[in-house]
Amino acid sequence: MQTTALIKKGWLRVVLFLIAYLLVTVFGATLVGIIAAFAFPDPGELNLFYTTILLSFFVGLLLVFFFRKTFDRQSFISLGFAWKSFGKERAAGFVTGILLITAMATVLWLMKLSQWFTIEIDVQGMLLVFGLLIIIAVGEELVFRGYILNNLMQSMPKEAALMLSALLFAVFHSLNPNFNLIAFINILLAGILLGINYIYTKNLWFAIFFHFSWNFFQGPVLGFQVSGIELPSLLQQSIKGSILLTGGEFGLEASWLATFAMSSTIIILYFIFQKKYSTAPVE
Repeated sequence: MQTTALIKKGWLRVVLFLIAYLLVTVFGATLVGIIAAFAFPDPGELNLFYTTILLSFFVGLLLVFFFRKTFDRQSFISLGFAWKSFGKERAAGFVTGILLITAMATVLWLMKLSQWFTIEIDVQGMLLVFGLLIIIAVGEELVFRGYILNNLMQSMPKEAALMLSALLFAVFHSLNPNFNLIAFINILLAGILLGINYIYTKNLWFAIFFHFSWNFFQGPVLGFQVSGIELPSLLQQSIKGSILLTGGEFGLEASWLATFAMSSTIIILYFIFQKKYSTAPVE
């Protein structure tokens, strides 16, 4: 039985959610910064990053759960966590992320702009960042695709909802270190790419697996910064040349290579998903 939402307009539910998410996140981040400043004289950029990620995850999780139950009056699982019958989507998301990062890294290597060297591996650091990247993937997809895109699709055509949710995704990343215009364009494209399966399936697993594999192979495997953050990695990187190609200190997400790779992939996936799901829509 379909339950009537407490607030009927999906876009209005999104606005209220964003206000709450922004206020709680900013307040929480400020509080963490103050506590860290007094408790730890030199907490380190990476430790603050880890703490902020955990804070953002739990804030997003609790707010989505509260809004889903209170304002949407729907189950939390219905946001897109159905596991059965979505094995191909999970595999496609995971492989797509790896292929795109590998292709861009290969281009840089062929152009002699990047080289990699083996280093001593920090096993504990790698395990920690592995878990944190899973948390990032689940948390951001839950917020931006699971809640925001889901509700926007109830108020406007799915393509318009996808574009707006991707724009919000880019805006919320604008405070990352070394953020620039190319990074904004590429994260906007990433938001479209992450949501393009959701507008047909209303399932999050393609996006979660893509998000994780993209971040993990970009940072901890190949040593690029991930959205301006330097993480422990398996390989040490030596990079040179124009930041328009390498992305500089923001990472590949600020490279024109990423612009081309993601734009091409969006077009390809759009036609694949349009053909697959328009004839057999997923409930």
